[in-house]
Parts: sequence; structure tokens; C-alpha cells
Amino acid sequence: MIQDKYWRNLLNATPTPTILLQAEHPNYPIVFANNAYLSFVNLRREDIVGNNLTDVLHTYQSNLGTDEVLQALHDVLLYKITQKQPLTRYEYGTPETGESTIKYVDIINTPFFGDDDKVEFIIRTLNDVTDIIEAQYKEKVLHEDLIKHEKFLIESQRIAKIGNWEVDMVNNTIIWSDVLKDIYEAPADYEPTFESSLAFYKDDKYREIIINAVYQAIEKHSVFDVELEIITAAGNSRWIRSTGKADLKDNACVRLYGVTQDITTSKIAEKELRESRNQYQALIESVEGVVWEADAATFKFTYISNKINDILGYTPQQWLSDPNFWANHIYEEDRDWAVKFCQTQTREVQNHVFDYRMVKADGGIVWIKDLVSVIEENDKPKLLRGVMIDVTESKLLADLDNLEKNILELVANKEEDLQYILFAYLKGIEHLLPHMKCSLMQVKHNSIYTLAAPSLPKEYTDSIDGLIIGERVGSCGAAAYYKKKVIVADISTSPLWGSYKDLALKYNLKACWSCPVINSDNEVTAVFGMYYDDVKAPNDTEQMVIDRAVAILKVILENRERARIIEETTMLITQGQELANFGNWQWDIKNNSVKWSDVLYNIYGVDKRHHIANYEKYMTMLHQDDRDYVQNVLMNALQSQKDVVFEERIIRPDGEIRYLKSWGRVICDSNGNPEKMIGSCLDVTAAKIAESQLSDIAWMQSHLVRAPLARLMGLIIVLKDEQALDDKIQLLDYIMETANELDRVISEVSNKAG
Repeated sequence: MIQDKYWRNLLNATPTPTILLQAEHPNYPIVFANNAYLSFVNLRREDIVGNNLTDVLHTYQSNLGTDEVLQALHDVLLYKITQKQPLTRYEYGTPETGESTIKYVDIINTPFFGDDDKVEFIIRTLNDVTDIIEAQYKEKVLHEDLIKHEKFLIESQRIAKIGNWEVDMVNNTIIWSDVLKDIYEAPADYEPTFESSLAFYKDDKYREIIINAVYQAIEKHSVFDVELEIITAAGNSRWIRSTGKADLKDNACVRLYGVTQDITTSKIAEKELRESRNQYQALIESVEGVVWEADAATFKFTYISNKINDILGYTPQQWLSDPNFWANHIYEEDRDWAVKFCQTQTREVQNHVFDYRMVKADGGIVWIKDLVSVIEENDKPKLLRGVMIDVTESKLLADLDNLEKNILELVANKEEDLQYILFAYLKGIEHLLPHMKCSLMQVKHNSIYTLAAPSLPKEYTDSIDGLIIGERVGSCGAAAYYKKKVIVADISTSPLWGSYKDLALKYNLKACWSCPVINSDNEVTAVFGMYYDDVKAPNDTEQMVIDRAVAILKVILENRERARIIEETTMLITQGQELANFGNWQWDIKNNSVKWSDVLYNIYGVDKRHHIANYEKYMTMLHQDDRDYVQNVLMNALQSQKDVVFEERIIRPDGEIRYLKSWGRVICDSNGNPEKMIGSCLDVTAAKIAESQLSDIAWMQSHLVRAPLARLMGLIIVLKDEQALDDKIQLLDYIMETANELDRVISEVSNKAG
């Protein structure tokens, strides 16, 4: 049954032009022609299938001698062995257009036996050797142009797996092309000899074939063409086709040359065509998927391969016994659309591919990719043939990737609520794994609290909120306590659940797998849990989901915690800058745009909403006496790419002068060119005013105070010398006047200091 149903597909699978003939001498009706054959002869299937081979040859290949063809086919019937026809020149003509194509082929006729060991069919395969023959005819011209086109020729030969060789009979040397060494898997420096070349052939049978072929070519001055099996230098078995010719001089062979092609692939294809019906069945069962056939009208399955047992757990007998088995075992959410889609595509005679979920025999869910071919008859659908492939893992990974991408986009938006993000992520995982319920418990002060549990009963989560983590506090409590994954396949028998198992079983929670979320400081911040209403242990796919979910949850929680810390730190920095009157700036040199912090706008006394910061605007706000100096400082920094510190004066819009101390650093691009400059400014106006006042005080101390003090000291000296001055009253008046002056000066100094 398998042979009858699938031989057409198998013939179509081979790249070798092939037709199947009914073994009826002398007409040999054409039963089937594969796609490669139709492409080779440039005909449609209806032009030849159903017609006698002799009629087709007369109509489209009038130059071909039918006697030779019939004799070769008749020999197959007589001797029941494969017959190879000599090299044949085909001229394919199309009567409607008058165009013709010339090709050279060798033909192999292979008998195909029926149950009674009688030849029932003949498989006729054509091997196109046109390129090889034309290469031989043009060999002299190609040889003259060899140097110019050597690289192109080698690449072409490598693609076609054709290598060339030459034997110098005079000097007893052999030359192999690089491609030929590749075919033989010989090293690049390999130098062949007569003995070493013969050693590659699998056994003496093939060595005898090549030796006889060469002798015949020399004797008859003809071309030899043989197929041989070799063992490569790497120990691999390969089939080659070797074609060669002898050059004679004075009836003596002076040179042999030719080409060798790797025909391993076509030989394998030929071998497959000779496989028995049991081998056809084995081929189908080896497919990594479920091969099936069904009636296009009723959708009743007529065949399904044993692979169905491996993928879904059902036997072929179970499947075939129920006409509606396929539809009834599609996952409920996918059933209606999947059946309708297949029916619609079938009515329109359209091959189709679609993905849907099916329920396994054990209740699990499997994603199926169904590749369906619609076989028509009289323009109406007759049969459906297809392959079901288990794509659960790849589908799950793709959906998980998409879920994680969407969640991380939400995480990137700092305005998005954390509870919403966690709820959306857990809900997404539940959608990927039907029948599973997720939870995320926060660990705080050695206790667990529900952060998100989209599908768990609220009564249950309320009951476990606030539980202290420990060895026997369920899967989540134990996972947090041990800092490792805890898998409980059966809550009812697990000692970890202790006195909490009745609470879980009350809500039909029978299995729970938990994994701690551990932050970068090795602290358990949360526990991810997965509940099932069946006794169940995780498979490899579910284990992968757990690990990836925990990794994403760690990112989400740490991201929000760090965002909170950054926000608080930023607030403190901003407050600090405002208190210190300290601002920062960034100058994009290429685009001449400048960014200021809010404090810097306050220092310059401008409105952030209306002021446009750039280099030219900055220069206009500098004190006129400082502009050249500051510009030189900045230009030198750009040239030297060194950090700078400088002082400057700015004039605010209200005319007030402010003193700034500024720092700058140059940032370069990957080519070492200045790209931007960053820096900061400190308003030192108050310090400058204080510095000026201290300078005035110092001057007063050194001049104003010292003058009256010196006079006072002089008067005191005079007072000591009573003989020098009779009028003491006048002297005392001078002393009092000087003391008063000194008092005024000290008061001014005090005022300055205050």
C-alpha cells in the first residue's frame, strides 16, 4: 500500500531525470515522469505521461535511434538486470516552436519487480553529461585560455564537484586539480603516482575496470567513461564518474587526460529508487514528524505513521478508528478556527501550513505545525497528505521571547506601575503553559507576601500572606529558606508542605514548583511559584521557562529598586546643587547645542522656558573683559584635550555681575576628535565679595590704623620728657584727639569685617 501511495513522491524527490515505464514490449507506456525529467526535456507532464515511449521519441526526439532504445529495454526484460546505454546524443524538438536543444546523456534502465519476480516496471534515468562532452570538444581552446580563466574554472568545478587530471605517459607523471584532491579528500600537497592512484579504488574489481577502460581508449583512440567506487584518504566511501581520452603520437600514447565527477549523491538516489516497499515504510517512519493521509471530502484519516505515538501518545489504531479523532483532539481554543481553515483551503485546492495545539493522551498540550498537500482529481480535491511536526519548544521559545520583549518595554517606562507589569508577565506565562497558575511572593522581614497571582484564589493568597519562611512552609517558603529551586510534584505527600497541604488541596492545588529570585547582593527578594491542579513534575521545557522567568523577574525587581535609588539620589544631588549654587553643563560641539542644569539657569538669572543655550549666547553673557580669556581657555582645552579650571564673570539680564569658578573636560569620538565638552560652574560671588572686604580691612590695618597709632606713640614719648613741653594740657588734648581717631578707624575695620 505504501509503495502505491508514495512512489510518485519518492521519484519526484530525486534530482536525476527519471521516468517510469510499463514493462510492455515494444511500446513501453510512460507511467510517470518526475519533475527533473520534465525540466530536462522541456515538456509538460501531459505531453508524455500515458503515451508510448516510442511515440514520444518519434515526436520530440526524432534524431534518436529507437532500435537502440528498444534493444536496451528488451535486454532488461530478458536478463532482468540494469542495462546502461552508450553515450547518447539527444536532440529535443518542440513541434509548435520548431526549436531544438542538443544534450548528451547516458541512460540507465533499472528493472522493478512485482510480487511474482517478474519485471513490472522499468525505471529509466538520464544523467546529463553534456557539459563533460562539450568540455572535451573544447578542451584545446580552454587549454590555451587556461591561465586567464583558471580561477573561474576551479570555482565552477568545485560547485559541480568535477576535477580534472592529466597523465604524462612520457615522463610518468600525474597531475590532479585541487578539486580532484578535494573529491579524494587528499591533502593539498599530495602528489599522485600510478600505484597510489589505483590504491584509492575500493577493491580489485574497480581497479580492473579503470585499467581496461584506459587500454580500450588508447587502442581505439576513443573516450572512456566509467563509474567507480573509491575510499578517500579520509576513509570515506564515494562514487565517482571518470571520463578520459588518450593523445597518440606515432600510434603511441603520450598523454591521458580527463575529468572526474563526484556522483555520490546521484548514486544514493538510484539506490533509494531500488528500495523495496518495506524500505519505503521505513523511510516514512524515519521522518521527524507524523506522515498522514486523509479523504479530502470527509477528513477521515486513511493512514497515519507510528510517529503519532511518540508525539501525542496515541496509537495509529486509535486514531484511524474514529473518523473525527483529529478534530476532537485539537485543543479547545484552537479547534473551530483550525478545522474551518483546513476545510476552506481544501475546497480551494490550496496547499497550506498552519500551527495549532493538540491534547496529548496524558492531557498535556503540544504545538503542531501541519504541512498539508491537497491532491486533486478532475480539478477537485481528492486526498489530503501531510506531515505533522512537533514545534512545541520552538513555538514556546518564540512566544516567550515576544512576551519578554513586551515586558521589558514596559519595564523601560518608569511611569508604568510595577503591579501591572508583574501581573501582565505572569498572565503571559500562564497563557504559554495552559493549566498552570503563577504567583510571585515578595520576601520581606523573613516573611512572604503576595506581589502578583493572576489566577490563584484570593482566599488562598490571603491565607499565606505574612507566613515566616522555613523548611516546611510550602514550596515558596522552603525555596526562600534554602535559596534554591524546590520542586514538589505531589503536595499531598510532600513533607515540605507540613500543615499547609490541606489549605492547598482545598483549592485543588496539587503540585507546586518554586524558585527564589536572588538579587545581586545574594539576597532573596521574591519567590516565583508555578501551581498545577494535577500531580506533575516539570519537563525540560517547563524547567527552562522557570529559569528564564526568574531571570526576568530579577531584572524587573532590581530595575525598579535601582530606579527608586537613582530617583532618590538624583533628588539629593539636585537639592545639593541648589544649596551650593552649583550647576553643570554639556556642550555638543558638532551641533553647537548646550544643555544646562536647572541650577545653572538660576545662576545666570534666565528663564529656562525662553532661554536658548549655545556657545555664542554664552559668550555674550560673559563680562567683556573676560571674553577673550575664556575663549582662549576653551580653545586650548579642545586642542590639548586636557581638563581646565578657570574663573569668569557673567552679567545677568538685570545687570548684576556674578563671579563663577568653572571646570571643563573634553570628550572625544572613536577617531580622537573632540565631540563634546562637559563641565560645571560654582557661583563664588559671595566669596569674591568677602575676599574684597578682607583686602580693604588689611589695607586699613596697614595704613589708617598705623598712622594715629604712630602719633600716639610719639606723644607718649614727649609726655615722658616733661622738660620738653611746658603746656601739658595741650599735649593731653593731642593724645585724646589721636585716640578718638584710632577709635574711629577700629570701628570702620569692625564694620568691614562684619
